[in-house]
Amino acid sequence: MNFGNSAEVRDNSQMDSMKRVRLTVPQDGETQFQRLADCAHFHYDFVDFGELKLTLDEGADVRSEQCFNIIVSCNNKWWMIHRNYESLCDLDKQLHLCVYDRKFSMLPQLSVALIEKEGSIQTLKKISSYLNRLSALADNLIYCGPILCWMEMDNHGNHLVTTDDAAVNIPAIAAAHAVRRYVAQSPDEISFEVGDILSIIDKPPSHESTWWRGKKGFQVGYFPSDCIELIGTSRIPPSVANVAPPPSAKPVLNKQGKMMSFLNGYFSSRPNRSQLKQTGIVKERVFGCDLGEHLLNSGQDVPLVIKCCAKVLEKHGIIDGIYRLCGITSNIQKLRNEFDANRVPDLTAQLYVEDVCSISSLVKMYFRDLPNPLLTYQLYDKFIVSVFALSSSI
Repeated sequence: MNFGNSAEVRDNSQMDSMKRVRLTVPQDGETQFQRLADCAHFHYDFVDFGELKLTLDEGADVRSEQCFNIIVSCNNKWWMIHRNYESLCDLDKQLHLCVYDRKFSMLPQLSVALIEKEGSIQTLKKISSYLNRLSALADNLIYCGPILCWMEMDNHGNHLVTTDDAAVNIPAIAAAHAVRRYVAQSPDEISFEVGDILSIIDKPPSHESTWWRGKKGFQVGYFPSDCIELIGTSRIPPSVANVAPPPSAKPVLNKQGKMMSFLNGYFSSRPNRSQLKQTGIVKERVFGCDLGEHLLNSGQDVPLVIKCCAKVLEKHGIIDGIYRLCGITSNIQKLRNEFDANRVPDLTAQLYVEDVCSISSLVKMYFRDLPNPLLTYQLYDKFIVSVFALSSSI
């Protein structure tokens, strides 16, 4: 359908009345300002605005004006913002929800009921003191988008103009692509072709208006909502259904998704390695393990491999050069693998009795593979001193 056809488009008066329905941006004082509660909550990945200072212009009376002026200074620039006490309470709540802990910030908790109990002078003094303390704290930790929007600034400390003339500065709440061509019928509308990408600024409920407001490049204006399809919805737009890949049966590991939350909970609650050793789920190797740690995990006074080998050697190994000669390498490796797997091999088998040097070689291998020698490194200097003392006495 071509919406450029005048026969299919409402007259200008009807469109103007429909578009005026969605102009529900809350007004705060004398400026067009969106309340914190109505802002889309997001956090900047990178913030760099340097020193930030908020100063109260004490020329306004709080009770009569219901609004006061705040001077925002950042990056050697300053601008004036108009806020009321309720919006300052919203700022205080958002600050301690996203950025600061009140015990650290030492900022007083603000409430709307306070202005009813205190006079104008006391209230202005309290606001001035609050802003001075906030200025001392303000730094690049303030990455919350709505808080910076409250100050009418971006993450680099640039002033965001909040008038209709600078609507391009308004953050988008969604993205969409055009599925029908539309030609603007008035100066406050935008034109687009099928396939163009748009950023949605305002999306009123369907029962209020069918006109949405969005951005196409640096153009900002209204358009009929049935001319576009939102991007990122669960339903695939009909215009791209034929070219879209089939949905994957595997769950997507989205950062905010249930799968990632499950994995984070699983890995954070997983017991550490020492607990797994104590329960027997993880078993340390016998060879190459610290002697003290091995005895602690096994609950024995002497390693089992030494006990078994010594018993066989005392019975079958009383031969010349028992610890000098080397056994068959394959037999030694086979015995080592058995002990590392927490299995006690039959050392009295004919295979090992005939090659008893393989058992003595296994004992030598055990002591040689200890990370900390049996005669520990800590005692090395004492051994040297003892040797020199013995040599001098002789």
